[in-house]
Amino acid sequence: LLPLPELRYDWRTMRFAAPRLPGLLLPKNKQIKYDVSFNEENMLPPRCNATLGSYIDDAMLQDSWRLIGNITSLYPGSDVSGGIFLYPRQTILLTYLVQRELASRAAEKRNSNNLEPFRICETGFGSGHSAALFLSAAPNVEVVSFDSYSRPYQSASFHALKGYFGKRLTRVIGDSCDTVKSYAKQCDFLHGSSLCNTDNIDLIHKSGAGVTLSSTAMKSLEHRKVYFGKDAQWATLLQNNCIGNVFCFREEEMILDSKLHLARGREQRISHQFCFAVNTGTCGTESKMQATVVSTWLKDDFCPTWRIPLPIAFRKIRDSE
Repeated sequence: LLPLPELRYDWRTMRFAAPRLPGLLLPKNKQIKYDVSFNEENMLPPRCNATLGSYIDDAMLQDSWRLIGNITSLYPGSDVSGGIFLYPRQTILLTYLVQRELASRAAEKRNSNNLEPFRICETGFGSGHSAALFLSAAPNVEVVSFDSYSRPYQSASFHALKGYFGKRLTRVIGDSCDTVKSYAKQCDFLHGSSLCNTDNIDLIHKSGAGVTLSSTAMKSLEHRKVYFGKDAQWATLLQNNCIGNVFCFREEEMILDSKLHLARGREQRISHQFCFAVNTGTCGTESKMQATVVSTWLKDDFCPTWRIPLPIAFRKIRDSE
């Protein structure tokens, strides 16, 4: 197994410590360009007990999440449905995938550790937990959050996080079913988590080849709207060859607080599921756009006890890639 990468940053100067990147570019004989390869001398033993704090400034993230909690507590009875904080494995893997691409980009620009902004487009701001996670992953990450911001605590939470992370956090207000389609800038990473029934499809259509797609964790991969239920978004994308390299995971079991809207007033045990995929670049209005780095990973890149298979009907499609 390849270890999750540990990127090192100097948060004071906002610069990458390039020599410590896990994906250092190693020259090959008679090669003009460099390819990303992992330096085996610096590889850690494989592990499935990784913690988020090993890869990001966990204190910064927890501060921002406490800030969110303080704000939402001022709006009792509001629809606080949940958030990425419910899914520890997904938070680790999201951070891994973002940092993996950043490591590759930093390695490509090995003579300069100042990187261009890396824009993550997410639909569904919620309370702001996922935006805070992404912004904590690296100093050059920007988050654009598409949401109607109709819940009473959302604008307060957004402005609080903007005060914490600065101009790296922006928002697009309105129905994400419409606003994503009209968004003009390029997205480098995608996270679908809104109530829109087409947000994942729209994000893929508006991004280039090699861009990673992730979505909120669900009770089942056969959810009728998000993953692989009948006419669900990921099912449509996979059947139309819009996405590939799909890998899915099961969250560790945990207790869901009855106060969350997702629990519907009843404390319960949950073990949700989620997936990652790569935009093939063959679909949508931006089909000719090329990503700076093509996201590719293998099954051995991930902890095997976390992984789960796709629903049977879709395994042949994935295996045929």
